[in-house]
Amino acid sequence: MVEFLQFTFNGVVTGAIYALVGVGLTLGIGVARFFNFAQGQFVVLAGFVGYTLAQHGTPFWLSLPLTFVVVALLGVALQMLFDKFARNDTLVVFLGTLGAGIVIEYSAVLIWGANQQQITPPFTGNLNVGGVIMPTAQLMLMAISAPVILGLYILLARTDLGRRLRACAENPEISGLLGVDVGRTMRLAVALGSGLAALAGVLLGSLFPFDAFGGSTLLIKGIAVALVGGLGSVNGAVVCGLSLGLIETYATAYGLPIGIYTFGSEWQDAYAFVLMIAVLAWRPRGLFRGTGEL
Repeated sequence: MVEFLQFTFNGVVTGAIYALVGVGLTLGIGVARFFNFAQGQFVVLAGFVGYTLAQHGTPFWLSLPLTFVVVALLGVALQMLFDKFARNDTLVVFLGTLGAGIVIEYSAVLIWGANQQQITPPFTGNLNVGGVIMPTAQLMLMAISAPVILGLYILLARTDLGRRLRACAENPEISGLLGVDVGRTMRLAVALGSGLAALAGVLLGSLFPFDAFGGSTLLIKGIAVALVGGLGSVNGAVVCGLSLGLIETYATAYGLPIGIYTFGSEWQDAYAFVLMIAVLAWRPRGLFRGTGEL
């Protein structure tokens, strides 16, 4: 039982990272119609920015908002660039953001090198709760990500700004006719989504070593979380992010027997694809009713 609880804790921590990345993507796609294929590289870039700030003596708690602002501005700049030159050309946006991600990836190699780095967390040590080992750095991740996601949910569900964001996701043309500044609202959605990727990058970098080449895997899992949860649905992204983290952890620990073959840890990165294909074949709009469409 203790072993199962340990794996559950580890899965929730992993799922919290996936949830942050997935919520960021679901805002960008579902609200702003901006499918940013550089989102995974944004996470890695944020990790390096946080690492650099820490090397120059910036407190960890200050590096979080600073990195949020830097990556949010980068996301808005990228969205405005493609909005100006490829407003309705989805293929150009896809190829352009994919290329931007590659540029960010190799720029990170040139600046920080190809070796792994890690941000020193503000807390060290472990808590032992009934035999379950809980590193304080991982508890810090959940203590930060939970209120951030809850605050975003309240923003979208209870505020006038949230109503404008949801209106633009449902129908930007009618929202514009009703007086909503659609362009500004969509830029805000992209800024929030990119900023969440930044938080995920700094928190992830304080838990595990990272390098410049991990963005693609995070992008794939973020896309799976956003699509399965339903584009524009924060609830869906959170539930699916946590679920994917638990599925990966349990399958890695116990294996996933199908017929005579057991899928183990070597299939860990494939579970996101399997979950996405299975759910979307059943419910093309995702498990939760999102406000946006692909």
